[in-house]
Amino acid sequence: MKEAHHLKEGDVILLNGELYKVVGLTRHSGKAQFGGLIKATLKHMRTGKTSEHRFSPEERLEDVHLERVEMEFLYLDKEEVVFMDPQTFDQVSLPKGAVETYLPFLKEGSKVRVELYNGIPVGLDFPKTVVLRVESTGSGIRGQLDNTWKEAKLENGITIMVPQFIETGDLVVVDVEKHEYVDRAKKA
Repeated sequence: MKEAHHLKEGDVILLNGELYKVVGLTRHSGKAQFGGLIKATLKHMRTGKTSEHRFSPEERLEDVHLERVEMEFLYLDKEEVVFMDPQTFDQVSLPKGAVETYLPFLKEGSKVRVELYNGIPVGLDFPKTVVLRVESTGSGIRGQLDNTWKEAKLENGITIMVPQFIETGDLVVVDVEKHEYVDRAKKA
């Protein structure tokens, strides 16, 4: 059991018999007779839907420890995403809704950590950011201020907004959850 004021992003809790991952937190301190408040954005591990929950700081929550196993992404079915354990060749699947955010970033054969709860796959432990190559973008406008943005199509097919100085072929860091530009990647 864990008190709500000890929650942090990435924690997994059991609430009303369902698994949720904490994806956002706001702490409000109380004044006078009003106690503090913890506002948590929780992502349902099976469906991928997010919801807001409020907890008092002293409220005790059941925290869950997940086993993380590196697996290989095999393919996407209509309703499920299938992974394989390279050591045992066992295949596991997750509902498409649970990993929808990560689908554009999964390539066939790529390694990813699958989260297991009592041996059952419940989610992915995916990095917060990934580095991708810009496949195409318009040319920058000369003399334009730095705070203007343009569209860029990335190697995985998604389109994001990038600053004017980004060119075709550049490597960019992308926030996986928000599908947003973070930074230009350092060239190796």
